[in-house]
Amino acid sequence: MRLTRAESRARTRGELVDAARTVFLERGYHAASVDGVADAAGYSTGAVYSAFGSKAELFLAVFDARVAERARQMERIGSGAATVAEFGERLARQFSTMSKGERAWSLLVIEFWAHAARDRELRRRFAERHEALKAAIAGVLDEILRRTGERLALPTEQVATASAALVNGMTLERLANPDGVPDELLASVAGLVLRGLVVEP
Repeated sequence: MRLTRAESRARTRGELVDAARTVFLERGYHAASVDGVADAAGYSTGAVYSAFGSKAELFLAVFDARVAERARQMERIGSGAATVAEFGERLARQFSTMSKGERAWSLLVIEFWAHAARDRELRRRFAERHEALKAAIAGVLDEILRRTGERLALPTEQVATASAALVNGMTLERLANPDGVPDELLASVAGLVLRGLVVEP
C-alpha cells in the first residue's frame, strides 16, 4: 500500500530519530554528526536537515521520545501504587535499575544539558522538555492523592522538582562512583521523603 506524503515523512522522521539515538549513545552529543546519523539511517544528509534543522533539533526529538516513554512508565507504576510513598519507592527502584544499565544515556543527557545551559534559546527548549517530565510526575502524584485521600505538605509540582533533583544528583554520584551508590539507596530515600511529606488527617 502506497504511503501518503505525510505518512512517508513520519516514517522517515521516525527512522532518523532511531538512528540518531544509536549514534548519540555510541559517540556522545559533541562527537556525533548529522552526516553520521544520515549514514546510520540510510538517508542523505539533506534528508536529515529537511526533517530537522540542526543536530540539536535531532537530539531534542530523541529526548522527546524518551520523555514520552518515561511518562508512560510512570503512569503504569502509579496505577498500581497504594500510597505516594510506594509510588516513589517503585519509581526510584525502576530508575536505579535503568540507570545502572544505561550509563551512556545518562552521560549523553548530562553532556547536552551542560551544552544547552550555555545557549539561551537551547536552554529554554531543553527546559520545556524537562518541565514536561516533571509535570508527568506531578500528574501521577495528583492521581494517587485523589485515589488514596492522602495530602502532601507541598504542591505536587514542587515535590516533582525535588524528586527530579534527587534522581539527577544520584545519577551523578553513580557515574562518578558506581560502587558507592547501593541499588536500594534511591528507593529508600524516596520513600522516606514522601512519607515525611504526607500530612496526617
